[in-house]
Amino acid sequence: NRYTGIVVVGGLRQAFSMPRPRLAAAPTPDLCLPPPDRTRPAPEQLYVALRHAILRLDLPPGAPVPEPFIAARMGVSRTPVREALRRLREDGLVDVLPNLGSFVARISRARQEEAVALRLLLEAEAASRLATSGPGPRLALGQLLAAQRDALAENRRDAVYALDEAFHAALFEAAGLPLMWAACRGARAHMERLHHAAASEPDRVASAVAAHAAILARIEAGDAPGARAAMTTHIAANATDLDNLARLHPDWLSP
Repeated sequence: NRYTGIVVVGGLRQAFSMPRPRLAAAPTPDLCLPPPDRTRPAPEQLYVALRHAILRLDLPPGAPVPEPFIAARMGVSRTPVREALRRLREDGLVDVLPNLGSFVARISRARQEEAVALRLLLEAEAASRLATSGPGPRLALGQLLAAQRDALAENRRDAVYALDEAFHAALFEAAGLPLMWAACRGARAHMERLHHAAASEPDRVASAVAAHAAILARIEAGDAPGARAAMTTHIAANATDLDNLARLHPDWLSP
């Protein structure tokens, strides 16, 4: 645990000994990983489990993601852990710092604002188009809204969030816009941590469900401009979520 060697001072050789510098130990994350499934590739399992933990904020921004801990918890070597972390780095969810390790990436305000801008364009257009379609394609939206209201009344937050994404996906499907949904889904992925942070506030969740009801009401009325406006108001609320997160958890945002 010590460095030893010879140094030359004033032409004289002198031995030295000094403590070996060490990095401060990273705190062990409170991370619940599923038991490994030996019938599936380990890197894929690790990627899915870690991505889920990051997006749900079980691993908050800035938290360490230590390879040895994860490898030991899953009973695998560090190689599949590194492969999973490589994919998460490509997703923009993990930062790898040389000589320090891997850490959950902090939330980028610029990326959030870009995602909001993209969703404003695509989702407002989809809502507007759907308002001019027949009633048949809209039936799934009403069923999803009813299920979301039930989940909210029963305080099942995970179900509310899952139904939120299902509502938006169904809107694009009903409008016949699969390519636009693929782009929108990518933007939503960058905002998912922000959504889960906002989901901890009951009023914010209730307002999102009410916004879905307002959007569907304008669609069912055949009011294309109204549907566009209702969707714009709904998506724009994410800017408030970002401001609230900056106030409550400033360390979660990147500089």
